[in-house]
Amino acid sequence: MNQRPEGFSSKDRWSDILRKKAKDISAELIAIRREIHQNPELGFEEIATSQIICKRLKELGIRFEEGIGKTGVVGLIEGKRGRGTVALRADMDGVPVKEETRIPYASKNPNVMHACGHDAHVACLLGAAKILISLKERFNGRVKLIFQPAEEIDSGAKAMISDGVLSDPKPDSIFALHVNPELDLGTIGLREGPMMAAIDALRISVLGKGGHAATPHQCVDAIVSASSLVMNLQTVVSRNTDPIKPVLISIGTISGGEADNIIASRVEMRGTVRTIDPDSRKRVQRIIKRVCKDTGEAFGARVLIDYKNLVPPLINSNEMTRRVSKSSHAILGLNSVKEIPFFMGGDDFSFFLQEIPGCYFFLGTKKPGSRVIHELHNGRFDIDERAIPLGAGILAHLALLSLEG
Repeated sequence: MNQRPEGFSSKDRWSDILRKKAKDISAELIAIRREIHQNPELGFEEIATSQIICKRLKELGIRFEEGIGKTGVVGLIEGKRGRGTVALRADMDGVPVKEETRIPYASKNPNVMHACGHDAHVACLLGAAKILISLKERFNGRVKLIFQPAEEIDSGAKAMISDGVLSDPKPDSIFALHVNPELDLGTIGLREGPMMAAIDALRISVLGKGGHAATPHQCVDAIVSASSLVMNLQTVVSRNTDPIKPVLISIGTISGGEADNIIASRVEMRGTVRTIDPDSRKRVQRIIKRVCKDTGEAFGARVLIDYKNLVPPLINSNEMTRRVSKSSHAILGLNSVKEIPFFMGGDDFSFFLQEIPGCYFFLGTKKPGSRVIHELHNGRFDIDERAIPLGAGILAHLALLSLEG
């Protein structure tokens, strides 16, 4: 992907303008990111964050609506004539993580942190908005700015779509970036086609019969039953699915029991299931339910299962991915695009991609020369803030390139 992309011109009409405009507002965008970073909010609670966004859009003279998808905000920039529409999306919720960075602008909200970089995403999109509104007399079409809540709980995109975010006007294409601490500053991570997995949620209750620990033969031990179930679930992947089609099952929580001398009567477990192939997704769900039922019967326990399909796989449009490549080369240079492998994480941006073609890509935020990488959702996660104006420039270029295309 580092080769000169098809249709790329070294005399790209927008690149010099956008790089300069992004550089000129670098300090402003970093200040926005830090303000949001200090005040993180969880999904559907992003009231202060929405207010910051609305205030900035109002100052820029951009028409907007708030309360879309509960706490989401949608802005619209109109060029000279309404010919086409492109959408740019930034998620804006934090995660329930205690911040451990000790930076001057660390979170003021206990046990809530922007440990996934959504503060930077908002700053990038606000930067792109400021750049694009200054050029509205020089392009045709419309740019829809989507500030989405509740990505971390896989609910914000669906809520915004239900509230009509993809109508009046309907975008022809959509793009989103996500910071990546493993990619160097000045690069992006890109992949055509399937990029991230479908996400399903698993909640299991194992119901036994409690009693005295000295008389286990008179009881049905829910802990022993649950322990066996955890191990049996591992065979769903290893022995019941096609090995060339990625499937992941992880039990993340397990709790049960009251005392060391009491046989537990109930155990609760929660987990996640990740797939990419639609047939595998259906098959895995069916097998998991069978394994739960059979394991419970083997121990005399009853197993209740709540299985929810949360997020579809994230599949980038090949054409839109190539468009991102062109924009990255124009803003960051010809060696800026890195092809990344398929990733078993997920993002509810996939709901948007089910409706219209688009592309989700990673923005490198690794400090040059840094050997220590604090991953996403880590209490010590941070970014090289020089990535923010770069992200703003790429988003602005994508919008202009899409409208011209």
